[in-house]
Amino acid sequence: MRLNTYIQTRHQISRRKFVDFVNNWYVFVNGSKISSYTQDVKTGDRLKVKSPNFAIDEVVQEKNSSSVLILLNKPLGYVASKSDPHNKTIYELLPSEYANYYYIWRLDKNSHGLLLLTDDPALVNEYEHPKHGIEKEYVVELDQELEPKDIQKVLSGVKDEDELLRALKVTKHKKKYHYVITLNEWKKRHIRRMFKTIGYRVMDLERIREGDYMLGDIKVG
Repeated sequence: MRLNTYIQTRHQISRRKFVDFVNNWYVFVNGSKISSYTQDVKTGDRLKVKSPNFAIDEVVQEKNSSSVLILLNKPLGYVASKSDPHNKTIYELLPSEYANYYYIWRLDKNSHGLLLLTDDPALVNEYEHPKHGIEKEYVVELDQELEPKDIQKVLSGVKDEDELLRALKVTKHKKKYHYVITLNEWKKRHIRRMFKTIGYRVMDLERIREGDYMLGDIKVG
C-alpha cells in the first residue's frame, strides 16, 4: 500500500504534515530515508518517523480480516475531516465509538450523499488505490442541459491544471439538468472542475454509490 495512505489513516495526520515529514527526511522504511511521496510499504516493513514533535516506530500491519465498514449519508455543510476550526465535521454526526474510523473518498462541504467509513486503514488503501478502479456514481445537477458534444468531451477527458479529468459513463437522469456520472478514478473536486472547464456549473452533487455499496434510503445524517 502507499506509505502516505498508511500513515495518514493509521495515525490521523494531514497530507501537509506527511509532505513535511518527507521533505525533512523524517521518514524511514527498513532503515532507509524516504524522499518519495509515492513510496509503497508492505506488511512486515519497519516504519519509523522521527521528527521533533511526532514519532512512529512500528511494523506495518496487514489488513484486518474483521474490518468494519459503515455507510453514512453525509449532509451538506459538513466536511470529511477529523477536525476543522471553521466547519462542522462528519464525526459530529457519529456515535463516539466511530471517532477513530477512517473515511473512504472524501466528499467536500458542498456535496452530499454516500460516505464509507472503516476501522481498517488497509481497506481505505484498497478502495482508493487507482489500480483497483473502483467505481463511484453521482447524481449531478448542472445549470443547463448538457450538449451531446460535451458528453463526449467528459468521456474522452478534459485538461485542467495539468490533470486529465474524465468520466467513465454519463447518462441522463429523469430530472431536468440532472445526470448520473460514473467515475473509476478520482482527483480533487473532479466533477466540479471537469464541468467548469467546458462551461457548466455544478449546482448539486450527490454520491449514490461506492463500489458495491448504494446510498439507497439511508436517512440524511
